[in-house]
Amino acid sequence: MIPAYWHSPLVAFLWQVMLHSSIMGIVFYAWAHRVHLPSGRSKRSLLAALLVLPLLTAAMPGRTGLEFHEQFAWLDSGRILAVPLGAGIRLYQIVLLVALLMVVLTVWQEVVPAVRRRKTGFTKAPEELARLARSLRGWERCEVLMSPSGDILLATGGWPRHPRLIVSRGALGRLSEDELTTVLQHEHAHWQAGRWIRSHGLFLVRLLQCYNPVALWSFREYCLEVEIECDAAAVSGRDPKLLGRALLKIYESTDRRDVASRSALRKRVDVLLEGDRRDDGLPGATLVAALSILLVVLPWVV
Repeated sequence: MIPAYWHSPLVAFLWQVMLHSSIMGIVFYAWAHRVHLPSGRSKRSLLAALLVLPLLTAAMPGRTGLEFHEQFAWLDSGRILAVPLGAGIRLYQIVLLVALLMVVLTVWQEVVPAVRRRKTGFTKAPEELARLARSLRGWERCEVLMSPSGDILLATGGWPRHPRLIVSRGALGRLSEDELTTVLQHEHAHWQAGRWIRSHGLFLVRLLQCYNPVALWSFREYCLEVEIECDAAAVSGRDPKLLGRALLKIYESTDRRDVASRSALRKRVDVLLEGDRRDDGLPGATLVAALSILLVVLPWVV
């Protein structure tokens, strides 16, 4: 039997979000694999929907009643969660363990690094670099700081009207002037075309699902796709090999134990140099139809 607290409105809602996002994740992954979906707007749209849509389908009214579970639901997950796995362990306990691990992982990856960054001693960046950054559209009031790190690092922060650019000493010492300019264009692209607002909005949605492994995976994939989009914006009208060389230098300076970052950099270089990116990977009407079907079907899975 499942304990009584599992049927409380909050716990039931959180489980429904995880269940629906898992179903959507399997469907979208199989679909993208079948059509060989390249990087681009279509893939970003699917990943954004994977974060947002389960919150809507799990909140549909009228789904929590006993009558709905027994007479109308296509799948009652409560019966599956009560399945014994041996040694007195049931499936719902594994689900709780996974959720707890995801919360710990979120704190370790999001909260701890933020605290560490605050302790870093930033200094004022060279005036020439500051002028170059502030010459970009919308960055006239950009605060440019220097990090003492010897690694190649460029990062942005702040708010739309008060952006902040952090450049490491390693980046100034190891990137050529043209490479540094192209990387600055990439960072600037994050603040254009509404990318900052969309990314931060989806980050809040991801934090609401900090217990959900599918949300963690889909947000990471979305961020990687945004990086690829910003790469394309940075090299528009320029030689893509400049940014490719800079990314390879960043790859070489990245700790070998940081497998995720190195893997993301490899994919960015591959897409940048091979051109495996299309915004029209799937027709808009096809995306709308697929999402509409899921919006209708998922509420019947409880």
